[in-house]
Amino acid sequence: MLAQNRGIKPLLQFPAGRLSRMDKRQESRSIGGGMSSTVLILYASVSGTAEELAALTALRLRTAGSDAVAMNVAEFPAMRLTEFDTVLVIASTWGEGEPPPDAEEFVTSLGKLPAESLPDLRYAVLALGSRAYPEFCAFGRRLDEDLARAGARRLLPRVECDTKFKADYEAWFAAVLAQLKEPHAAG
Repeated sequence: MLAQNRGIKPLLQFPAGRLSRMDKRQESRSIGGGMSSTVLILYASVSGTAEELAALTALRLRTAGSDAVAMNVAEFPAMRLTEFDTVLVIASTWGEGEPPPDAEEFVTSLGKLPAESLPDLRYAVLALGSRAYPEFCAFGRRLDEDLARAGARRLLPRVECDTKFKADYEAWFAAVLAQLKEPHAAG
């Protein structure tokens, strides 16, 4: 797997396309009219690491009793964020601080959402990158800032991870899980 080429153990392995099909089935059961209690996990990835972490996060949330679905931002219009009350974003930075190529449409539409258009959305960002680049985790920062500008509320501060990210991911997940167990008021 690609993750092995980068010196990390694969967290979960899915054949190409399986994650997307699996999550679409889950999504169709979870979304009705109004806001979903499903935790949406959006990922933006080039090498597959963010996708693997999103799949692992969804699995772990389901094991903990939450309804969760992982989706590639390329398949998710930003306007649909209004259908959820919680989104977790796991995003890789590509090249010199850019979004992965298939995430450009999502980030452009997210940036165009009116200010305060997502007041009922809670979110957390796990940004992946490499300190070898001057714009370390720039895409994750951009997503975090765009979500906040659109009125979404942070569950916890953004976590920026270098290539050795397992401990940072585990701490982020534990903090997310603790926040999701806390009751929250809309608005």
